[in-house]
Amino acid sequence: HGMIHPYNLQLLTYGYFHRQEDGTVPRLTFHIVSTKNREAEDLEIKLDVEAYEKWLDLRLDELVEEVRIAEKRAARRRKLSENLVFPFSQPRSGQKELIRSIEEGMVAKTRMLIQAPTGLGKTVGTLYPSLKEALARGQKVIYVTPKNSQHSVAEDALDRIEEAGASVKSLTITAKSKICFKNEPLCNPEYCEYARNYYGKVHEEGLVAKLAKKRKLRTKTFQEMGEKYEVCPFELQLDAAAEADTVICDYNYVFAPRSALGRLAAPGIDQDGKPNLVIDEAHNLPARAMDYYSPSLSTWVLERMREDVALIPKRFQADVEMLLDECVQTVIACRPEGESKPSKIKAPAGSFRTQDESLRSFLSRYLEGQDEFQPGDVVLRLTRYWSEFTETLQYVQEGDRKEFFTTFHPMPSGGMVKITCCDASEMLEACYDEYDQVVAFSATLKPFEYYARLSGLKPESIKTEEFQSPFPPENRKVLIIPQISTKYSDRERNYGKIADAIRRISDVRKGNYFAFFPSFDFMERVFQCFDPPENSVLIRQEREMRLPQVEAVIEQLRSGGAPTLVFAVQGGVFSEGVDYPGDMVIGAFVVGPPLPSFDLEREQMRDYYQKEYGAGFDYAYAFPAMSKAIQAAGRVIRSETDRGLIVMLDQRFLQPSYSRSMPAGWFAQHPNELVSDRIIAEVTAFWSSPS
Repeated sequence: HGMIHPYNLQLLTYGYFHRQEDGTVPRLTFHIVSTKNREAEDLEIKLDVEAYEKWLDLRLDELVEEVRIAEKRAARRRKLSENLVFPFSQPRSGQKELIRSIEEGMVAKTRMLIQAPTGLGKTVGTLYPSLKEALARGQKVIYVTPKNSQHSVAEDALDRIEEAGASVKSLTITAKSKICFKNEPLCNPEYCEYARNYYGKVHEEGLVAKLAKKRKLRTKTFQEMGEKYEVCPFELQLDAAAEADTVICDYNYVFAPRSALGRLAAPGIDQDGKPNLVIDEAHNLPARAMDYYSPSLSTWVLERMREDVALIPKRFQADVEMLLDECVQTVIACRPEGESKPSKIKAPAGSFRTQDESLRSFLSRYLEGQDEFQPGDVVLRLTRYWSEFTETLQYVQEGDRKEFFTTFHPMPSGGMVKITCCDASEMLEACYDEYDQVVAFSATLKPFEYYARLSGLKPESIKTEEFQSPFPPENRKVLIIPQISTKYSDRERNYGKIADAIRRISDVRKGNYFAFFPSFDFMERVFQCFDPPENSVLIRQEREMRLPQVEAVIEQLRSGGAPTLVFAVQGGVFSEGVDYPGDMVIGAFVVGPPLPSFDLEREQMRDYYQKEYGAGFDYAYAFPAMSKAIQAAGRVIRSETDRGLIVMLDQRFLQPSYSRSMPAGWFAQHPNELVSDRIIAEVTAFWSSPS
């Protein structure tokens, strides 16, 4: 690659520094070690002082220009902050208080956990003060959501701010797997022409400057530029992020191990402090972060990979079969002797590391000379699958970390070894150090101490605040029906009661309703004994619904046609992150708290939470279940004029472990206030009362 290769330039720079200080030209060598056979050789590099200084002069000129651009960027942001105005002349009730609360927290430099109901306008109410404060320091805002599909809410808020006269530059990052031009997102210059000489092409064509002129940066822009100049569209996104005032992305880019956005938080020229971080739907963060550190290896998954071995070049097939055999045996060797049930183990990290080295060694040979790979190439898939587990296992055992444990689950054809992270708070806390202000918000963040602790935000040193719904309380009717039990031991005799309650209550006023269940199996049993009203539509959520199917259901609700009842699951595609304004949905039945499965992992988590926080059952079962239940209930009231009915079916909703998660305003003193002995009469009166 000659002198322009970054490694080569690094070595030449060391040599040039030595010459400047010592007056002699040193001998420069690369010590190269083969990953295949550990053979090593020294490659000598000659320092051509005249050629290096010619390159250095050009690079210094570039750095001066980069500094000028950075100074202009910081000045533009500070001026923008002075002129940034809230995009609505009349903020909603509670929205003004939300903004003031966040501004006060920022002055005090306190991390914040904010619960605000849907309909308050919490996205723009949170983004506006966070952006204004960051821009005043010449900085940016990183806005993260748990799913790519939720980016549009933040984009809409920014559109509003721009329409009010602010030229805010925004960037939405699309996942590498979705934006990559190749069958496999393998960033190897020898395989990918879009990675080959990427930095050279970006510099020669002035692509960063071209991107800096655009106000909104979306997927289409990067794909078009990537194709035109043959550069990686994903890397272009990260390069464009320096100029963006707001970067919208998935949690992965901030919280996952080896985050791609780490370089965004680096201090810049003429900037004060670090970027601000805004975390949307923050109730998802603890579980999502635990998942990042909870990989597994299953012999069933490994055996399924054999089906794809025939798709790779024939000369590699025997080696891959042998590697799969070794991987399967390494997993099976973890099984405790004579144990037929899932059990806690100490996995042999050395065995997994040895196998990981074998896979990596083979991979380097496999990649040589390959021009194209099939989508989901089995060798790449196997190597990633194994490496993710091995890296986490090594991290856990070297640190002797008590918040992790490893289990083995026997299977007919082998088994599964799994690492479970009970608490990712320490890792999350380290992520926050890259940001000045941290604002996490959601409609479901109670109890605050639970979400604070498991999100890496110390309860004693953060600002927490709950905002109530800005809409008239008489527009919402909440009922708890404790006569129904959804406990596992009681389910058989309650399926019919649940079906009857849903039918009778939804009959009072025709319209669209959701019935949210704890699981698909539970939903199916009630569905079988449900007698739908005449001239109505009954829809059931499927286990693997594709986006067009989901959109078809939403369109049915929007159409205003026949009254529609949708049977769905709590925590599913219909119960979070979807709006049903107006008459799209007028009522929701929340059937029982969706408690996590009672299994070895969950019981180990309960033990950990009991020892660490003195709240084993609540942390392991009750609070995660109530997060899903309250999210499902929150689908009903979405705008000022909405009227809606929320019916919670289970006696457990009256217990403190569950009622502590309910929003302020549902009841005054005790959830018993939501119990009625005249259910149909009260529902009838609610729908009959003037809006």
